[in-house]
Amino acid sequence: MIVTVVAPKEAMDAMAPLVTAYRDKGYAVRHLATDGSVPDQKNLREIAGDSQALLVIGSSRRAPKTVLPGPVIATDDGRGVPAGWLPLVSIKHVARFAETAARVHRRQGDAQPVAVLSQWQSQYLRLAERVETLLTQQQQPVFRWSSDLLLREDMVQGLRSGLAAAIYVGHGRPVGWVGYRGTRAHHFEEDGGEPLGVLFSLCCRTASRRRTGLSFAEALPLLGVAGATIGSVTDTLHKNNARWAVGICAAMASGASTLGELMLKAFPVGAQAVQDYRILGDPLIPLRGAADSIAAANAIQLHP
Repeated sequence: MIVTVVAPKEAMDAMAPLVTAYRDKGYAVRHLATDGSVPDQKNLREIAGDSQALLVIGSSRRAPKTVLPGPVIATDDGRGVPAGWLPLVSIKHVARFAETAARVHRRQGDAQPVAVLSQWQSQYLRLAERVETLLTQQQQPVFRWSSDLLLREDMVQGLRSGLAAAIYVGHGRPVGWVGYRGTRAHHFEEDGGEPLGVLFSLCCRTASRRRTGLSFAEALPLLGVAGATIGSVTDTLHKNNARWAVGICAAMASGASTLGELMLKAFPVGAQAVQDYRILGDPLIPLRGAADSIAAANAIQLHP
């Protein structure tokens, strides 16, 4: 099993904690050194080659939409290779991401606690309820933290409790979510707690660079909030986001243990519903909660 990392040498050095975590799990790590430039999208199929995952780290001047064609690269032999992007804002940010992702990789056990987040609007609350029902039927620990029940500050605290995943449905913008009175990356800047495995923002534009230097979905892995995020580079359709939500639940029910495995189980390679989305961060991040994550999440106070 091979993970290919495309990155400048200094960024690869900062990736040491995550490289160690990969190797501890039996992955060989192949490094394609660059000067910070990003490969042309048409060359990514060849670069992915026989890899099980691809991570591209390069100049922060490049936007997610221009780096990767989608969350999965289709290979010549019909396989799908989950592919992630990390902007090289600074070596310090890369090191923080690598330490966060490695921390998630070191978790033991099989618990997959999930938070369901939603804007306070009827269509999103209905979708959140559907996701909660599907996950509960699978005997997954589920925390309904929609914005009719939780203030932003408490939601942010909850996402620091070490859950395997969180799923947000609602309106989104390049700088964050409309839900919870507006949610931005700076609301997560305070250190403390356990990182989230993966954050799914099933909404418009949270991985878009439109009128912002760094998108919300890119910023969170760099801040150590999550090992990976999923965000869209453009506007999305609610019906496609509903398909995403159901696909995530089905993949978890089928035993997906990493983000990459979830992507391949949830959707056919090249599925239209997911092509506008990108993986930001580690495409192999485990879907696994920290040892005390359920207790910590249960301590979050809901508002009547």
